[in-house]
Amino acid sequence: MNQAGGFAYEDVSLKAYMSDGVAVLRIQADSFAALTDLAESGRFLALFHEAEVNTQVRALLLLSRPGVFADNEYEKFICHEEAALGKPGQATHLKTQVIRHINTLNRVVTQIADFKKIFAFGLQQSVVTPFFGASLAADFRFACRDMFFSPAHCRHGLHPTGALPYFLPRYVGQSKAAEILFKGEPLAAAAALKLGLVTEVLPPDDFEQRCIQALRPWCGLPGEVILSSKLLLNQANRQGLKRYFDTEAALLH
Repeated sequence: MNQAGGFAYEDVSLKAYMSDGVAVLRIQADSFAALTDLAESGRFLALFHEAEVNTQVRALLLLSRPGVFADNEYEKFICHEEAALGKPGQATHLKTQVIRHINTLNRVVTQIADFKKIFAFGLQQSVVTPFFGASLAADFRFACRDMFFSPAHCRHGLHPTGALPYFLPRYVGQSKAAEILFKGEPLAAAAALKLGLVTEVLPPDDFEQRCIQALRPWCGLPGEVILSSKLLLNQANRQGLKRYFDTEAALLH
């Protein structure tokens, strides 16, 4: 994956490349398969490590092609599991495949929270619960104007995954977090910006390049400053996140 000191990889599901100190990791297709298939999720997590140890990388940007984090992808994943279970319409969070998805996603969230360099998400169009939750573990979130959080978990009778119930109150407070989680109404990019859930809202044209440009000011900071600042900022988060995942695991069994 690490080619000539750089950062490059591509298959059907993932693409990784470098752009002036920013490592870009793009999910290109079937985001839920990438988090349930053992081989694919292994490659995904290995790229995190590659970016972290590569001395040329100053920041990591994780994003997807438009629609990959969307409702229809979530629907396909859940409906496939319902059909396999033979009980359409019922909650399927106890199904082995869904539990595997949650466990792998939790590993991703933990790695994002513990990442020793700048970590940013690029969010476009519909972003369902697991990925919106995971994005809140990052340092920065850049939202396209057409982005909106879709609380799809409500429609399927599933608890919100991606550690969303853990991170959301830390941004908006307990009462507002409960309202967002229980109402099940979409949250547009402009509203998310007002709540402090996204860092900046960007135009849709050349969105990926705009995210890279937005990260450039932080790429010049000394690595020691970033590392020490993140260790202090995330000290309480790391301890609390482990307890949160332990509680979630107990609910799943």
